[in-house]
Amino acid sequence: MDAVAVARMGSLRSGSSSIWKADEIFSRSAHEEDDEEALKWAALEKLPTYSRLRKGLLTMAEGGGKEIDIEDLGFEERKELLERLVRVAEEDNEKFLRKLRDRMDRVGIELPTIEVRYEHLSIEAEAYVGNRGLPTLFNSIINIFETVANCLHILPNKKKPLTILHDISGVIKPRRMTLLLGPPGSGKTTLLLALAGKLDSDVKVSGRVTYNGHGMNEFVPQRTAAYISQYDLHIGEMTVRETLSFSARCQGVGTRYDMLSELARREKAANIKPDPDIDVFMKATSMEGQKTNIVTDYVLKILGLDICADTMVGDDMRRGISGGQRKRVTTGEMIVGPAKALFMDEISTGLDSSTTYQIVNSLKQSIHILDGTAVISLLQPAPETFDLFDDIILISDGQVVYHGPREHVLEFFESLGFKCPERKGVADFLQEVTSKKDQQQYWQRHNEPYRFVPVREFAEAFQSFHVGEKLTNELSVPYDKSKEHPAALTISKYGVSTKELLKACFSREYLLMKRNSFVYGFRGFQEMKAKGIQEDRLELLKGVSGSFRPGVLTALMGVSGAGKTTLMDVLAGRKTGGYIEGSIMINGYPKKQETFARVSGYCEQNDIHSPYVTVYESLVYSAWLRLPAEVGSEKGKVGDEKYSMFIEEIMELVELTPLRGALVGLPGVNGLSTEQRKRLTIAVELVANPAIIFMDEPTSGLDARAAAIVMRTVRNTVDTGRTVVCTIHQPSIDIFEAFDEDLFNAMGSMYASVLFLGISNASSVQPVVSVERTVFYRERAAGMYSALPYAFGQRMPVWWRWYSWACPVAWTLYGLVASQFGDLHETFENSDVVISQFIRSYFGFKHDFLGVVAVVVVGFAALFAFLFGFAIKALNFQRR
Repeated sequence: MDAVAVARMGSLRSGSSSIWKADEIFSRSAHEEDDEEALKWAALEKLPTYSRLRKGLLTMAEGGGKEIDIEDLGFEERKELLERLVRVAEEDNEKFLRKLRDRMDRVGIELPTIEVRYEHLSIEAEAYVGNRGLPTLFNSIINIFETVANCLHILPNKKKPLTILHDISGVIKPRRMTLLLGPPGSGKTTLLLALAGKLDSDVKVSGRVTYNGHGMNEFVPQRTAAYISQYDLHIGEMTVRETLSFSARCQGVGTRYDMLSELARREKAANIKPDPDIDVFMKATSMEGQKTNIVTDYVLKILGLDICADTMVGDDMRRGISGGQRKRVTTGEMIVGPAKALFMDEISTGLDSSTTYQIVNSLKQSIHILDGTAVISLLQPAPETFDLFDDIILISDGQVVYHGPREHVLEFFESLGFKCPERKGVADFLQEVTSKKDQQQYWQRHNEPYRFVPVREFAEAFQSFHVGEKLTNELSVPYDKSKEHPAALTISKYGVSTKELLKACFSREYLLMKRNSFVYGFRGFQEMKAKGIQEDRLELLKGVSGSFRPGVLTALMGVSGAGKTTLMDVLAGRKTGGYIEGSIMINGYPKKQETFARVSGYCEQNDIHSPYVTVYESLVYSAWLRLPAEVGSEKGKVGDEKYSMFIEEIMELVELTPLRGALVGLPGVNGLSTEQRKRLTIAVELVANPAIIFMDEPTSGLDARAAAIVMRTVRNTVDTGRTVVCTIHQPSIDIFEAFDEDLFNAMGSMYASVLFLGISNASSVQPVVSVERTVFYRERAAGMYSALPYAFGQRMPVWWRWYSWACPVAWTLYGLVASQFGDLHETFENSDVVISQFIRSYFGFKHDFLGVVAVVVVGFAALFAFLFGFAIKALNFQRR
């Protein structure tokens, strides 16, 4: 080899050497990072268990891990962590849950499971029927004396027994999603309450409900399971995040901390290093007493509430989140807790089909992967949502018609001669096939004469069907308690200590006190600016255009929170705040609200009615306020009689004539069903004889059959030549075909102290009058009555004047006015009247009486505090 070749080879080797050195530099850099993280983890592993469970390695945006104190995890750090774990809920949630499960499976940790059985369960209630059921003063007095006489065995009980559930049995298994179906009044809510251990003590129960073979008196079912009500009861002044955080704080973390301790011990023994992000998440979910928890952030994300997390929930009197979002808050309040069994009552009310699917799918992933138990009641599940469930419970007239795998439910009905049409949703079919009015259309044995098959025969036939036989065999074998996980059932009454509960409640009350101050309102605006919210306006509708024609039924569709109700409010002139741009034309002329209100009606999403009047009286009241004297009047008729013929026509139109004398009642307590309330809401607006009617979610909260009845009412209304616009969330094929056109909407000091005490005390009676107040606002918005006579009609009668001395607000006003003006000796402008003399002569307020006023105001506060404490301990006003 010549010298040149040798030189070249030397040069090449030299170059190669330098290249490999460069690779080693990059490799060494990566290894150094891994080594550094391993060293940090090794340091954590050496800590005592208590300290180790409160430390973690948080992955930083710039790379590498940072040792953090779990209890000091900030908002931005939690947000970044969740972004890495569940960036898009629909795509990443299942992968995230599998990571959690894989970590536990790696070291052989089993999760607790709950199997719920109900055997020969029967539930009865007693109630007065007919006129005795009306809440009149006479009936109330008679009821009191009769109750005493019953206790003394002087008189027999005149209440009539009402069977709600009749001898039903079944097994609800873990790791399976169970759908509860049935028409309104079939007993779905009662069954869910019985399974969750929340039945009212007034009802009579026979049979038994067991969890893993244990009776309900052997553990605390209210903490072992979570019941999600169909009614959305929230504090309107709290934000969505605050509502969920408070709930999570009160429910505690359950056995998460104990499970994590065992998990960490086994991983250390096996020399297993977990995923740092999963480790931080699990440790954060196990920390008790935190004001804000990462579980709250996670639930907000999977429920699609992260976009409104810092928005006030709102109520009848405050603008807040949409109805569908409020329903999701109700769900979120319970699933932030550690309960392993979920009983969810009509959680899809007010939600669009896609949102319902997303939520149910997320719950399915959690139930299947983390071994949970769930029974979910839905009214109008779309086919794709229906297919997410493993088991079906079909209940009708208090009897179980079917309880078993979803795959066999149609086979059962086909064996009896009933078949679901191809274009019919299975859930709708199941709820209609037991109905006398709808059953015949599904009869498929055309060579045999049809006869109505009652629910009792369906229930008996199920016992001999192979699914029913298997269920009976399972129930005949007692649950093997030896296989039960020791952490499955909860035996402690509270999820956190009394001290933590006190801190949580005090923190919430202090927050609400701040919310009611002007200073906090100003600060809230400044905090929003500090977080980067630069826009002063939030655009709810963006360049929306369209037209509605008489005699045409138009569907306004869109996902929950898209702005459907906002659009309806703007069109109807019901928006009382904000900025509105663009034009609204009526028959080619600019809309003038004063006259438009007289030709339009608005059926709100919430059915607002006076509970203590009948259906007919509700319509008479509306007629008095809205109709001119000459409408429907007959010679010699006075009062409600002159409107009777017109009102009878309206009741006939909306199919309310059979319910003419029925008491409206309170939702979920007594009176009309949800579907009947919807029809009454429509009738109240039709009484005003409007040419244009806006209907916000007329089928919300209804099953398919009830929704069809309401839509038939709507269709009848359209056929009279009126213009009708409806928002709708979950239309079945039948309902969707009832519409003529569709419009889709997409995402669019002493002074203070005295006043505060008075307002706080006054708020204690607000629940009593809140329903009537919202009824008044409904009529006021209609703009079809004279305000002055209405106001005079509300004056206090002479014999009630003594009430002012028992009214906290009266004493507050006394102290407020007397302290500020009672000692002023100046005169009014252009008058000789001295201010203090005017206050004394006109109002009767004396400055030298302030000491007594102060004592009375403080006394009211002390009295109400005592009564509140006693009442929540001794009384229970909730009746379902």
